[in-house]
Amino acid sequence: MSHFNKTHILTFNFFNMKKIFLSLFVFALLISVACQQPAEKEAVETPDYATFNKKVETIRAYIKSYSDEDLNAQVAILSDTLKWSPPVYNGNKWLGKKEYVAHIKEIHGNFENLTYTEGIVLQDNTLINGMFSGSVFPKEMATSTPNSVRVYGTWTATHSETGKEIGYKWYSLFGVNADGKITNISEYGDAGGVTLQINGE
Repeated sequence: MSHFNKTHILTFNFFNMKKIFLSLFVFALLISVACQQPAEKEAVETPDYATFNKKVETIRAYIKSYSDEDLNAQVAILSDTLKWSPPVYNGNKWLGKKEYVAHIKEIHGNFENLTYTEGIVLQDNTLINGMFSGSVFPKEMATSTPNSVRVYGTWTATHSETGKEIGYKWYSLFGVNADGKITNISEYGDAGGVTLQINGE
């Protein structure tokens, strides 16, 4: 066999082997990709805006009846099984509707011109939304369901006995059921600060 034929055969075999190797590599790569499980996508829930807005309407109606000192309208919005956690520390004990209604009567008996301003005041004195629900953080508790509505705002009033004007920053968690009744209220605020304002301290 001539030197040319030997070289030609060797070159031909080299390129054939290269093509075979490349084909096998591509085939193995395709199998590997095909066998991989697709990455699981985190479920993205659609926020229930309709339910949230309905609960906000109930809470706003309740706050208005509070400002109007309309006890009958207030009681009508409260569930008979209402649970209430007052802003004053009591060992974190939940109280019932009876105790809460007595608290309302006390507020109405001691204050006039009850006015509520909904929202959070920012550093530049602008006021932003005062009703929130759902969460992103922490991840373990993230939810798009408005089970509880967070309410932020400021109350002002006139103390009936002294005529002193008072202000009260208020935060509360509200639960509202499907019947539009408030089932639980957990309040946070500086109740002692109101006493200091009345006493002029």
